Parts: sequence; C-alpha cells; structure tokens
Amino acid sequence: VAYGQNANFIMNNSIAQNTTWDSKLPYIIYQSVSIEEGANLTLAPGTRLFFHSNATMNVKGTLTANGTKKDSIVFTSDRLEKIYSEVPGQWNGIHFYPSSENSKINYAIIKNGVAGITVDSLSKNVKPKLLLTNTMIKNMEVVGFLGYQTDLTAFNNLFSNCGQYLMYGVGGGKYNLKQNTFVALNVNYPRKTAAVYLSDFISNTQFQNLSLEFINNIVWGNLVDEFVVDKKAPTSLLNATIKNNLLKTSQTSLANNGNILNIDPLFV
Repeated sequence: VAYGQNANFIMNNSIAQNTTWDSKLPYIIYQSVSIEEGANLTLAPGTRLFFHSNATMNVKGTLTANGTKKDSIVFTSDRLEKIYSEVPGQWNGIHFYPSSENSKINYAIIKNGVAGITVDSLSKNVKPKLLLTNTMIKNMEVVGFLGYQTDLTAFNNLFSNCGQYLMYGVGGGKYNLKQNTFVALNVNYPRKTAAVYLSDFISNTQFQNLSLEFINNIVWGNLVDEFVVDKKAPTSLLNATIKNNLLKTSQTSLANNGNILNIDPLFV
C-alpha cells in the first residue's frame, strides 16, 4: 500500500530573486536549494519543506521564515511514514554562508537532520546574522546549532535530542541567548559532550573574542557538565553575562547572578 500527495518538487534549485513559498503544497527538496546572495526567500506560515536524503538548504542571501504559533513552518525529511517521524540523520540541515544577512526563523520546527543550523561567519551589519525565535530544533544526528565565529540571537527556543551537542559555537563571535530550553535527555546516543559548548577557539590561527549574553535559560541533561564556556586563546577576550539560568554543571563559580545549579527542572 502506498500513498502520495501533490507537491512542489525542487531539485538542485537556485533562487536568485525575491521569492515567496506558501503553504498550499509542500516542497520536496532533492540535493539542495540555494538562496543566492541578494535574494530573499520568504516562507509563509504553515509552509512545509521535506528534504530527501543528504539534501541541504544553502542560504547565501536571506531566509525569512515567519511562522505563527498556530501555523509553524516545518523543515524535516521526506520520509513521512510514522516509523521515521523521529529518526535523526535523514537530511543535512540549513547552512548560512558568509554572504548571508538579516535572516529570521520564527515559529518553526527543524528536525531529523544531521546538523540543524550551521552558521559560519559574523554578521555583515549591526543586525544579527540569524534571529531565531519560538522554534524547536530536535532529533539531529550531530548538533542542533553549529556556529563558527558567528553572530546568533536566539529567544524562546527548544533544543533537544541531538547526538553530540545541542549548541556548539567555536571561534568566538556574538551570542545573545535568552529564554531558551536546552534539554539533552536522549538515551539513544552514547553522548559525552556538553549540551551547550561555546568557545573562543578553533585552532591556533582561528580564534576571536567571544561575547555572550546567556540569560533566563534552562540547560539540563544526563551528564555532570551540560554547560561549558571555554576560553583557550591567550590573546582573545571573553565577555560573558550569565544570569538567572537553571544549569546542570559542576562549575560552582556559576552559582551567582541568580543562577540555579543542578536543581531538577521537573519537565513533564
């Protein structure tokens, strides 16, 4: 028994001018879809993007994914059978390139990939490289958010159930993270890495100042240390404001500024 539905089929497509995708039909993406520099892809509330195996969204221009609480935008795999509904590693993820700017993702569900969101550079202007709000990122084989010397503003998101890291940001950059929940209680991975890891360092030739505002978040998981901010480069600066969070950590130095350490958040 097989079933299907009408859809827009996208194969190795390049978007070179401002384009809007709506919720009338889902979009099935093979290989890749690339938003070119200077172009803006707008996703209307309720838009569904289904990615075939190893498919990627490359953002070299601007992605504006503006869902609503009622009509979230969905980024997931094209295997719609129930058995695959929560299986990670079925597609690659969303990659924001150095030329990208002013992207926004609001009220979205991003799941079942390898690396949910990858951002590899700082913002080209005073706005954040990516504004991520009210979004769920889950069931990623490796990492929920992967940042290299980048600029992320993230408010009120849920990161959960990823193979290694929920958030991995290295090489410094700017992170404004408020009211997010990072929960690493997955039992399907032999994970030994912190749920949230931020560092100024990639290599001896790749390091930069790290600016971090980490306020009113929850970081929880099965390990002793689920929140790590690491300074390795001797000449870089670490400017961190960490307050009013609930953290799973052995670092007693964080037990100030309103932070709560190692108290079970009693998730339901």
